[in-house]
Amino acid sequence: MTLRTVAIVGRPNVGKSTLFNRIVGQRRAVVHEMPGVTRDRIGETADWAGHGFYLIDTGGIVPYGETVSDYDEVVTQIARQAIVEADVVIFLVDGQTGPLDWDESIAKDLRKSGRPVVLGVNKTEKEANRIGAADFYRLGLGEPFPISALHGVGVGDLMDRVVEGFPDTPAVATPCDCSVAIVGRPNVGKSSLLNQLVGRDEALVSEIAGTTRDSIHTDLKWHGKVLRLIDTAGLRRKGKVKGAVEYFSNLRTIRSLEQCDVAVLMIDASTNAVMQDSKIAGLIHDSGKGVVVAFNKWDLVADKGANTHLAVWEAFCREIPFLTYAPWFTFSALTTQRIGRILETVWDVHEHRQKRIATSELNAFLERATASQPPRAHQNGVGKIYFGAQVETAPPTFVLSVNEPAFFARNYLRYLNNQLRATYGFPGSRIFVKLKKH
Repeated sequence: MTLRTVAIVGRPNVGKSTLFNRIVGQRRAVVHEMPGVTRDRIGETADWAGHGFYLIDTGGIVPYGETVSDYDEVVTQIARQAIVEADVVIFLVDGQTGPLDWDESIAKDLRKSGRPVVLGVNKTEKEANRIGAADFYRLGLGEPFPISALHGVGVGDLMDRVVEGFPDTPAVATPCDCSVAIVGRPNVGKSSLLNQLVGRDEALVSEIAGTTRDSIHTDLKWHGKVLRLIDTAGLRRKGKVKGAVEYFSNLRTIRSLEQCDVAVLMIDASTNAVMQDSKIAGLIHDSGKGVVVAFNKWDLVADKGANTHLAVWEAFCREIPFLTYAPWFTFSALTTQRIGRILETVWDVHEHRQKRIATSELNAFLERATASQPPRAHQNGVGKIYFGAQVETAPPTFVLSVNEPAFFARNYLRYLNNQLRATYGFPGSRIFVKLKKH
């Protein structure tokens, strides 16, 4: 049975993300006292008293004529779309300020929407504010529930009302065949790519760098499989991170990278790779995640010739030589040119990461590789490989039993690594070769 959808809406800085985190039981959304922190819609499966549902956190709705940030119009549009999709709307207001004209404007739109609305009056830790919650009856949305999203007070009563009539369907996490993190520095088009792939505005898109602040998870059904797409905030250099919001956005991006199966590293094709791209690539390489390199904004590259795309890749390899095993392509999220190749390439990388080489086949390979190029002799002896086995997949990891690990120079391990890749492929995956003294 399809889970019901619940959307949390309200004006900026009333505590929507704090309530979202309280309900889902984890710090999923970035929370800060500065208004306008949440800009995109963030969704998570949740459960209340055995009733599973899909919960959406939205940015603050800003009525026409008011201003909070440069993103007001698009943020409001995304929030209004969440209302259309919701089975129940939690309208959150601020009990410390009392009813404002903004609240009246949003309440009017909610009444027109025809959606069931549960009115939550947040920040009512003080008795006076709890009593004052009755003032919100004037919004015409029924009984106001005084709560404290920060401390959890009253949230139970609110949620009991929200799930009234919901089927007894426990929240079960949607099985995911492959988790895909879209990473890169700010303003390379990560959110544009996400929106194109899912076919709707999940993430706010702007020419202003740093628009996305949270990691946005979206499940996409693709050829009978479920791909979990994660749009992440652009990773900035430490020296460029300003304030707590950007700091926690960076942490969430790194966490999303740790949890993914394959990372799509987006590069601005019109400017080529820079130092920050190299640092992000280093995080992917060190973590052993699958990787696909996608050069976006191909429509902005001037004077394209038959070999322009190869020149772009070669420039990338000079800047980031350790990621040359990644499959790559050029595309445009704006014009959708070659956008269909992204998921095909991601799935190909994911499948190859699951490959396991039989032990007998691997040892036959090692015999051929060492016969073709034996380890160099050292003053104290010559390295010998007695036995090898693949001990892990995703990433492919091989352990070789040897007479003395110190006899194997780094360049010889690189040779074995290259031979493994030439023979068995593993596109987009780092190959780990480890030595164990026999």
